[in-house]
Amino acid sequence: MNHEMKYARRAALWCILLPLLFVLSGCVSQVTQRSMEDLSGTEIKPSMSAPWEDGWDPGTQRVTLYFLSEDGEHLSAVTREVTLQDGSSRAYAALSALLDGPQEGERGVSWPDLGTARPERLLEVSGGVATVDLPARARTLSQEELYAVRLAIADTLTEFKEISYVNVLVGGREEGLDLGATLPVGTFTRVEDMEALARYNRLYELRQSSQGVTLLTTLYFPSADGAMLLPEVRSVAYSVVSPIEFLYTLLEELGKGANHSLAAGAIPAPMQYIEEMPEITRTEDGAYRAIDIRFSAALDDALAEAGLTRGIYLAMLTDTLMGFVPGVEGIRVTIGSEVVTALSAEQTPAGVPLEFAQTLATRADFVGYAGAPATLYTQDGESGGLRRVQRVLPQERQDDPRERLAALIRLSGEDGAVCLPGGLTEADILAVHVGADAIAVNLSQNFAGALSALSHKRERSAVYAMVNTLTEGMDASRVIFFFEGEQVSALAGGLEMRGAFVRNPGMVVE
Repeated sequence: MNHEMKYARRAALWCILLPLLFVLSGCVSQVTQRSMEDLSGTEIKPSMSAPWEDGWDPGTQRVTLYFLSEDGEHLSAVTREVTLQDGSSRAYAALSALLDGPQEGERGVSWPDLGTARPERLLEVSGGVATVDLPARARTLSQEELYAVRLAIADTLTEFKEISYVNVLVGGREEGLDLGATLPVGTFTRVEDMEALARYNRLYELRQSSQGVTLLTTLYFPSADGAMLLPEVRSVAYSVVSPIEFLYTLLEELGKGANHSLAAGAIPAPMQYIEEMPEITRTEDGAYRAIDIRFSAALDDALAEAGLTRGIYLAMLTDTLMGFVPGVEGIRVTIGSEVVTALSAEQTPAGVPLEFAQTLATRADFVGYAGAPATLYTQDGESGGLRRVQRVLPQERQDDPRERLAALIRLSGEDGAVCLPGGLTEADILAVHVGADAIAVNLSQNFAGALSALSHKRERSAVYAMVNTLTEGMDASRVIFFFEGEQVSALAGGLEMRGAFVRNPGMVVE
């Protein structure tokens, strides 16, 4: 190759590299963003139509169910496709399929008949903790078989990444490992050992442990606003294997307060307001075994100072104690000279009065008190990016897109939170429909007007705050916006609003 050809090639190479050197050396000012293409004349058809009522398309999920072997001594895995109906979670669908038992063709496995009735609190999932409440019919099983069933449920549910811990109750209470109800099973974690009977026998020996026992335990604490309960799992050491020892230790653990960032910062420690040491007694008619706790009248003042109601405090005690102390049917609480047999509307966080049957509080009395942490997205100051924040939503509605949007509207009204424009209410959410891979949202004209009044940067943040919030943890990753049933080309002018928006994790500022 002659000198002239080499020179020509070098010159051509410099022509390519020279513009790149300006960029790489920091000359960003010479790079301009391409102007947005005008799509106003282009027809864009959404993949879903505008919804006028909330709904969910049925979906399918492939799950692994853990049944019992035919001899009941170990667990056997079965893979099956289940249907998700009416927005039910995949965990609920898997649990329901498990409780229905094996299907034809699934050989070598068995499952006891627990009936077709489903308790109202069959499954609660909050912050990685699942609580299953089996029908009372499960008490007819032998202790070994009941333990195997509980273990099978735990392994089935921990197949899902959102569940790490599982509590399995029967009729709203802890049954215990043995007939005498002296040793609770505690909170399950996933086990790879499928030998259920062998595990039961090893645990059974702990009944007579002179050194006590250490078990994973789920405690419940009020949320920061005092409106709902949040679970927290701890490894708790009990010095004696005895229901009364479990009771005292749990009350002391509750007094330590929660480690959960969304829980109330301070709650009245139960043992500080005890007038007489708690007991496990029978009701006057001898029909029920109950935990009897007598507080001083000073507890009411302490609750008022902490911004908590009697209702949330009793719910905390009931869900914690009934979920661990075996062999009791309910809790009877006395405050001062008053046996608490009912709660007025003012004494409950939701303003709904309660009355306790047989003067005993049970988990069934506090349906709807369970909350769950949910991730929402709000604007990050002036950057135009998004920040994750957590708020507590009702457990049964944590995946409901309407509830998530309503929470985002409420968040926008908090001091210092910049997210959606002001002046919006849940009434501006006309309907939300969840499809297989997209969520269709129909919003009011008021909502459209509020977004139109924003700057381009604020509009982008507000829209993607909704998109990321709605698709968090969901199979659907796209959101289609309608306003009064129609798609619009532009609002504030910074975004093309037709078609679908895809979840944008790149906007999140860590």
